[in-house]
Amino acid sequence: MNIILKRKISLCYFINLIIIIYSNIYIMIKIINKRNGGCLFHYAHFLCDCLFPEIINNIYNFKTIVREKNIDQTLGNFNKIYEEVMLNKSIELIKPQFDILYIKTIKYNPKEYYCNKKYFDIFRQFIFKRYKINPLVYNEKYLPIILIKRHNRINLIDDNYLKDLNKNVTTGKERREIDKIDSLEEYLKNKYNGKIKSVYLELMSFEEQINIFNNAKIIICAHGAAMSNMFFCKEKTTIIEVTCNMNWDFFNIMSTQLNLKHVKCYDNNLNSVIECIEENMINELNNNHDNQ
Repeated sequence: MNIILKRKISLCYFINLIIIIYSNIYIMIKIINKRNGGCLFHYAHFLCDCLFPEIINNIYNFKTIVREKNIDQTLGNFNKIYEEVMLNKSIELIKPQFDILYIKTIKYNPKEYYCNKKYFDIFRQFIFKRYKINPLVYNEKYLPIILIKRHNRINLIDDNYLKDLNKNVTTGKERREIDKIDSLEEYLKNKYNGKIKSVYLELMSFEEQINIFNNAKIIICAHGAAMSNMFFCKEKTTIIEVTCNMNWDFFNIMSTQLNLKHVKCYDNNLNSVIECIEENMINELNNNHDNQ
């Protein structure tokens, strides 16, 4: 074999090796989530502490994401939404398996590092593109006023190994709900007939939740995970939050950065909530919903 042929073979081998190495860079990584509290298998923390920063950091470019299977890192049943959005495979390994997996590990900054309009827009654009939603127009299929109710407890973790470790099995409904919400619903439907819909977000797909929030003009809810969907609201949407003596700074940052009208009702009493709603309802409904 002459020297020129040998060089050609060596060059081809080198090129193929580089191609293989380069392609494998984007095949699999380990993720360690660093955040300031909360569990990723709870919706608000899944959306705000996991999906938001991981999209900002282009984690969707990797084909397989590996997390340690423990209460601090698991996505629980939101793993399905994660794969749906990121179009990759998300797996969880117990500590011995996770530790011996010798691949690149990424520890990205917590969500607080990305609290500006630039990053919020990157996240929103990615989500809207994934679900083929035009965020600038209103879809007539959706009503302008949304009252968010809480459904019965749902399983956040089905994995038997993790279920035994999970000590936090309560839901927001058991801790926070609008006072006499059924009476509030009846009042609003009588007064704003044809303009209001009450919803149980727990029973909806992620895509439908995005559409509900993007097409609403007024959203009424108790403080809780549902408010993380403010990510998908149009500018100047009114969020009427019954605080239930709770506050999460990230919700305040989100509403400010996205230019939402965020109203807080501090007195969780039916009459007080109605008064709070009415004070903020008239001007919003006088705007032409269909032409915005």
